[in-house]
Amino acid sequence: MRKIILGIFILSVILFTVLGTVLVFGQMLGLFTFQANWVIGLNENLASTVYFMTSIAAFSGYLLSYFKQPKVEEEGK
Repeated sequence: MRKIILGIFILSVILFTVLGTVLVFGQMLGLFTFQANWVIGLNENLASTVYFMTSIAAFSGYLLSYFKQPKVEEEGK
C-alpha cells in the first residue's frame, strides 16, 4: 500500500510542479506581451488542474506519514 501512495505522491508532485511552472510562465508571458486573454485563459483552464494536483500531493504526503518505511539491511552485518 505504501508503494502505491508513494507513486501517487511522486507523480502528483511532478505534475503540479510542471503544470504550475507552465501556468506561472504563461501568465508572465501574457502579462509582458499585454495579452490579457492568455492570463485569463490559463487561469480558467489550467489553474484548477494545478490546484487539484497540489491537493492530491498534499493528501498523499499526509497519508505517507502513517506508513512505516521498510528497514534497509546493511551488507556486511
